[in-house]
Amino acid sequence: MTTTAPAPLPLLDVCPKRMQVGPCGGVAADGGCEVRPAQRCTFLGGQPHEGVELPARRVPGEVGVQRGSGRFEAGLAAGRFMVVTEVNGADSADASEFTAAAVRLAQVADVVSITDHSGANVHMGNVAATAHLLAAGVETMPTFTCRDRNRMALQGDLLGVSSLGAQNVLLVSGNHVDVGDSPDAAPVFDLDSTRLIGVAARLRDEGVLDNGRRVDVAPSYLIAAAAHPFAPPYERRAEQVVRKVRAGADVLITQHVFDLPLWRSFLADVQAARPDAPPFHLLAGVAVLPDEATARRVNAGLRGFSIPEATLDRLRRSPDPAREGVRIAAETVQEMRASGGVSGVLLAPVTGRTNALAASDEQVDIVSAVLQEAGMPVTAAARAGVAS
Repeated sequence: MTTTAPAPLPLLDVCPKRMQVGPCGGVAADGGCEVRPAQRCTFLGGQPHEGVELPARRVPGEVGVQRGSGRFEAGLAAGRFMVVTEVNGADSADASEFTAAAVRLAQVADVVSITDHSGANVHMGNVAATAHLLAAGVETMPTFTCRDRNRMALQGDLLGVSSLGAQNVLLVSGNHVDVGDSPDAAPVFDLDSTRLIGVAARLRDEGVLDNGRRVDVAPSYLIAAAAHPFAPPYERRAEQVVRKVRAGADVLITQHVFDLPLWRSFLADVQAARPDAPPFHLLAGVAVLPDEATARRVNAGLRGFSIPEATLDRLRRSPDPAREGVRIAAETVQEMRASGGVSGVLLAPVTGRTNALAASDEQVDIVSAVLQEAGMPVTAAARAGVAS
């Protein structure tokens, strides 16, 4: 007697972000959904869409595979501890100030990641921002979210940024529009991040679009993705890392690290899982907090991590909270450098600006201060051993 597998549940009924391979990083500590807090994340139960087939990744080094060839990838391959910073696109139709500030930021970072309307807030589009920074000599890592584009637009933009010279891309699901400044916008979520990684890897490795059509010249880029150690289910987050790596991710960048005991447990799980996965690099997100009040707003407003009370207490008691925030971040960087299996950090200064990730001299100063406090060479050239 043959049986028929039950049809998958309608995605809109179970996940507002239409994820088939989840959960995302927005799950609250109590299991609540990022978009519908009173609703328990569907992936914390029976994993109803876990059986979705993903494209098989080729073995690294196999003939025909074209990775990126940028300084970031070269540094990772050489075993250097890499520093990533991120910026939003300009809140302007004039990119001159944005570009000039990003050029200065690139002097202290190994690669500048450009967000894709981070937090579901509108900024200059990342393809245009990428073009401006590449023209100025800045190595970039444009982010692509599944929130705003379907698979046609995403593949078109992956081809586009590769044609511009981008050597790295960061692929994420993205926040739902409900949490940003345009909640009336229509969310897309045609793909989730894991399936987008598979699509991007097949396009790069085989020169084949998701619809099966071949392109004349395949793009070349390093594929980065997000990892979420601090959102339930904690015990399965390393498994999700391996799933993304098998789909095609070369680099995983985590949410901001504040809960060090939970981080250490996650890292141990990732290290234990490495033998069963293709080679990959893990970077840790490190936010730099300016004061207790801002940290509490971050704690209340962002999902995917939480700032322990002990950290908030340090900021509150310090006569110079901004300096204390630098010390806290530097201590985290030092732990990451001392931990096996961690290839670098994404440093994210939290500022009082309306556009919190605007490229600015303030960002440059904060990143420099953290690196100096952590005992690291401040400039990218010095870290690479190149005379500046």
